[in-house]
Amino acid sequence: MEKGNKKKERVAVRCDVLVDIIEDLNKKKELQDIFGIPVSKGLVVVADNNDLRIEDAGAVNMTEEERKRFIEILDEVIKANSI
Repeated sequence: MEKGNKKKERVAVRCDVLVDIIEDLNKKKELQDIFGIPVSKGLVVVADNNDLRIEDAGAVNMTEEERKRFIEILDEVIKANSI
């Protein structure tokens, strides 16, 4: 690759896997207490260049402890659904 010529990369997540992740997040009681039911109404998928992330939509003012726990649960659910 020549200097200054950026290769475009892509990130892909199968839609069925994304559905499974959302369903698992919706089932988490701890997240229901923070975001309400369904949990997914308080979440968004953010595309940032070659990075896809699930984040809170900003509708809930979470404490630092809630934010930390949200990230831990999110990581657990994503790892459990990884191929």
